[in-house]
Amino acid sequence: MRLSALTSLAGGPWHRLWIALALLLTGDLLWTLGRFPSHSTRRIHSEANLPSEGMPVLVLGAGVLPGREPTQVLQGRLQTALRLYQSGRVRWFLVSGDNRSPYYNEPQAMRKWLLRQGVPPNRIVADFAGRRTYDSLRRAQVIFGLRRVVIVTSDFHLPRAIFIAQHLGLETWGVPAPTEAHPFFRRLTFWTREYVARHLALLDAWFPPSTLLGPREPTPEDWMDFNQVVP
Repeated sequence: MRLSALTSLAGGPWHRLWIALALLLTGDLLWTLGRFPSHSTRRIHSEANLPSEGMPVLVLGAGVLPGREPTQVLQGRLQTALRLYQSGRVRWFLVSGDNRSPYYNEPQAMRKWLLRQGVPPNRIVADFAGRRTYDSLRRAQVIFGLRRVVIVTSDFHLPRAIFIAQHLGLETWGVPAPTEAHPFFRRLTFWTREYVARHLALLDAWFPPSTLLGPREPTPEDWMDFNQVVP
């Protein structure tokens, strides 16, 4: 009797429901992490294949260490953007991130890091209100007047950033900062958080959140002659 009851339960409606949920979750996982959305991934280039059109590069913030230095993840983004600048593929930097307190300032840490690498101060613009990816991209468009931009961020984050940018009407090219050198479980944490964040990005596209805006702020495009060589 007990065996037959278990067999009946296993083949009953609850069993079929769990199978359906498992298949649905698996399909959602594959779509969200592997194909989110496919048109976004078509805008991703390697450093060598990025068109050399002299656009600005938007570097999206990540964590800052207690000593106010960029974390390993953020340094990877900055190093990728710096190589693009040194190769002449981008002309200036917009560093955008969270500035939640006087003791936590992502744009300031990014700016100081770039200055130490020899980037001229007038080639770096800081956005201190990029609290979220959506905010950084919306402010790049409205506050800094960008219409075409190269986005540099971590490989797991880049498809979501391009998706949001295209939804806002920005013409974008993306270059990923690789994270393969990180330990496996740390990368697993990145992708787990990204799985949730990509669903939130869809909600942002359908129901745009409120973003802190203000007057137009100047950029190097407003005052520099890029046909002249900057020492």
